[in-house]
Formats: sequence, structure tokens, C-alpha cells
Amino acid sequence: MDLSGKVVVVTRSREQAGEMLDLLRRKGAKPLLFPTIEIVEPLDWGPVDRALERMEIYRWVVFTSANGVRFFSRRARARGKELRELLEARDVCAIGPATARALEMEGVAPSLVPPRFVAEEVLEALKARGVRGERVLLPRAQVARDVLPRGLEEAGAQVDVVVVYRTVTPRVDPHARKAVLESHVITFTSPSTVKNFVEILGRVPWDLLLEGKVLASIGPVTSEAMRALGLRVDVEAEKYTVVGLIEALERY
Repeated sequence: MDLSGKVVVVTRSREQAGEMLDLLRRKGAKPLLFPTIEIVEPLDWGPVDRALERMEIYRWVVFTSANGVRFFSRRARARGKELRELLEARDVCAIGPATARALEMEGVAPSLVPPRFVAEEVLEALKARGVRGERVLLPRAQVARDVLPRGLEEAGAQVDVVVVYRTVTPRVDPHARKAVLESHVITFTSPSTVKNFVEILGRVPWDLLLEGKVLASIGPVTSEAMRALGLRVDVEAEKYTVVGLIEALERY
């Protein structure tokens, strides 16, 4: 697909959309930011604060998103601690390159970045390193799949899951909603963007809405969420990144 002149809907949060918007503009597309999620602090920082006070008990700290890194680091700093110092003697796992970059910006070099950016791959990579009897900290979103913590516990690890951020549905300008109806491509980068997109659009004639549009997914987990909510998947990225998603659109 030649993206020149195509209106491409970006459903990421405003905080996360910058890279994708820039890449689309370079391809000649007309990106339309239609944020379906807003990323906010957890309702209770207590579990995170307790983890920050006893980081020495953890062998592994596993980050499954760049947001997890940012919010965990922000909270650590608010408590007078620097992330690079907290993680200096820990083994750190990042689910993919975007998460790894977020860590590197904090002065942390992850010791493990699995080749495929899904929870199942992270689980297998950690099991290969040996987690039986080890304590693992998993800072993540309030709503997330249980594949990783459950799998680690089954492998003999003791896992502490702490919520460092949550996603909420933002208010949407009616004019933006109309612009989505006139777009050429709609992209989804997480199950939350899919769920909230459907919620925001409400009861609409989906066949009519999506006629002539290309629906694109960043990876299999997002594709599964799309199908579960009655959306087709025209394009799925082979590399589960924003760059991979745009490359998949160009090949389509």
C-alpha cells in the first residue's frame, strides 16, 4: 500500500503517539490522532512503594511496556530513588525494543530482550535462564494478561505484580469521531485500544463504518482482541512494533 495521502487513524494515547505520527508523516500519510486510551497513575501506590523499599529481594525485574518503565521510574524518583541505582544489582528483562529503549533512557541496560515481543516469549526466555526459587517483580498495567505471572509461578518463581499505571477511556471530540469515519486506515497497537475504540464508537453499523477501510494490528494479541469484538484483521505486523506495523501496511 502506498501510504501517500492516506488518512491513517492512530488510536494510541497522546503520550505514546509521537513516534508513529512522525513515521507516518515521513511516508506521506495524513495521520489522524484518535486517542482511545489515556494513561494515568494507579489508584494506590502502596504496593509499588513497598517493592521500592525492598528491591534487594528481587533477582529479576520484568518490564512489559515502556509505560511500565516510565511510571515505575517516576514513582521511584518521587521517593528519592533513581531507577538505575535500584536495578544495578538486578537482572532486568524488557519485552521488546521500545521497552528496552525506555530503560536505556533511565541508564539501565536490560540483560534480557527476547526476540519476539509477547508475554509467551518472555516467559520462555526467563525459564531458560532459570527462575525456580527466585523472586520476580513485575511492574505493569492494572489490566493485563496473566500469562507471564502465572507461567512464572508454575515454573517455581515467586512473583510480585505491582500496578504502576492504568488506562482509562478519554473524552472524544465529535469532530474527531466523524474524521475516523472518513479515514482510509485504522491502526490498533494494544487490546485496550481495540476495546476502547469499540466503546467510543458505540452502537454503529460496523459493516458500513469499516467498508473500504484497512484495519491493521501491531501483533497477534491485538488481533485476537479485534476478532473477539467483531472486527476483522486486514494487516498484522510481523515485528510487533510501530515500525513493524507501518512496514506491514506498506507491504499490504
